[in-house]
Amino acid sequence: MTAWAAGPWLHYFANSAGIGLATTGLVLITSLLAAYALVFLPHRASGIIFGIILATMMVPFYSIIIPDYLIVKDLGWLNTYTAQVIPFAANGFAVFLLMQFMRGLPRELWDAARMDGIAPWGYLWRIVVPNIKPVLATVSIYVFLLSWNAFLWPLIVTSGPQVQPIQVGLANLLSTANGTDWTELSAAAAFTAIPVLILYAFAQRSIVESVSRTGIKG
Repeated sequence: MTAWAAGPWLHYFANSAGIGLATTGLVLITSLLAAYALVFLPHRASGIIFGIILATMMVPFYSIIIPDYLIVKDLGWLNTYTAQVIPFAANGFAVFLLMQFMRGLPRELWDAARMDGIAPWGYLWRIVVPNIKPVLATVSIYVFLLSWNAFLWPLIVTSGPQVQPIQVGLANLLSTANGTDWTELSAAAAFTAIPVLILYAFAQRSIVESVSRTGIKG
């Protein structure tokens, strides 16, 4: 109870959950559309675009913190939820993973759909999405956990508990003036991990199914 009374934890939980859900939703939309276009609507520049997406995965986050911060500052997004969501609205790994699963779908499905007059947009929602639900669940969990565990970036762009996520709230328990109560900090770290454990327990089946289907061709 001492740890719970040490900060506005319900507010921190709500911030982290809202930021995580918003980020996950945007990543699913951008990644799904990008992967679908690269796999089923190829262009002469598709290879170059895919290479650029892979290259973004090789750039260390710490090397772009300063330019990202300056951009967010110029846009007036400091100490807002927007600064914690929009910079992470696209994810190269999510695009790569969805592309691998889409490439595993039988090509005959695409040919049959085109013969039946199904438009590309309809093929995406009626054929592709239902067949890649496990990997969509995996991407959702992966992105949500990245957002939930984010610390450095929220610490830099936020300055008040009104918009700070749970990890920054934990850091606020550290005290250099009066010393840190490590028992209190450990208890707080324990109950902040409970939502993640619950999420994994419910989504474990989807994760296992997506992993087991990796590399399997139709």
